[in-house]
Amino acid sequence: MNIKPSVGISIRIALVCLAAHGACQCLQGESDLHFRLVDSTLIVVSVNSGKESSLEFVLDTGTDTTVIDPSIASRLSFVAMDRIRVVSLREPNLVVRGSIPSLSAGPFQVEDVPVLVKDLSSMRRLDSHIVGIVGQNFLSHFNYLIDYGRHRVCIESGNEIRDITDGDHVAIESTENRMMVHSEAQSRGNVKMRLVLDSGAHSVVLLHTASQMLSIPRHATALTETSDGQVELQMGRVRLLTVGSQQFHDIAALLLAFDPGVPMGDGLLPTMLFRAVYVNNHEGFVVFNPRTRKK
Repeated sequence: MNIKPSVGISIRIALVCLAAHGACQCLQGESDLHFRLVDSTLIVVSVNSGKESSLEFVLDTGTDTTVIDPSIASRLSFVAMDRIRVVSLREPNLVVRGSIPSLSAGPFQVEDVPVLVKDLSSMRRLDSHIVGIVGQNFLSHFNYLIDYGRHRVCIESGNEIRDITDGDHVAIESTENRMMVHSEAQSRGNVKMRLVLDSGAHSVVLLHTASQMLSIPRHATALTETSDGQVELQMGRVRLLTVGSQQFHDIAALLLAFDPGVPMGDGLLPTMLFRAVYVNNHEGFVVFNPRTRKK
């Protein structure tokens, strides 16, 4: 789910990225995909679909279904099925649901991929080359490493990354094509939470119920840019956020004034908080700031 404070607000949220000394290196080869960061947050990779190659898609672990802009639907041989109501951080809207014959990243391909056709003009204003979003219904087929330091996404063909990786295995709870990890937050209160691991988020986002249980003081209001346009959110700080062995002190958070009808647990945990993230969908765990195993 793409969510980021708007450039126009006066208070900029600073995120502290943990240093990952000895972070796992991608294995060189076809599985090593370069990405570029758009607006300091969005991971943009090149994907292929049928005869269409080098399509610029945002890789978003917080989006359950792959999305394409209407401008490329016919080029990808999109077959419409129906219209569905999609609930977002703004308001529900109707979108066309269907499928495309295939989608591939490097040598890795998924056939008959369900997609939504949705206007991505807010993203395209940031970068006109963006024509889609790679969601969890594609990504969940693979194990992969997101390496922010080297701007690489490495997709695992076997167990080659897992076998050289050291670090805590944090269990993934898969709910409706969203990856949730357990965490604990402390402010005036102390709450155990389930947060969606989200590569499209710039800041920690907490739903209304979670922020109320933590009794987080509201400091300001921010206009926040999402893939559906701008949303007004309140800003606060969490005294301590613990995920596995990783801890964040006095971390900024965006606070929803409501609990949307979206399966997002208690909020969003940005992958960009970490130097690198290894996701093992086949065995159901994630490693934050992985280290190369000593021989």
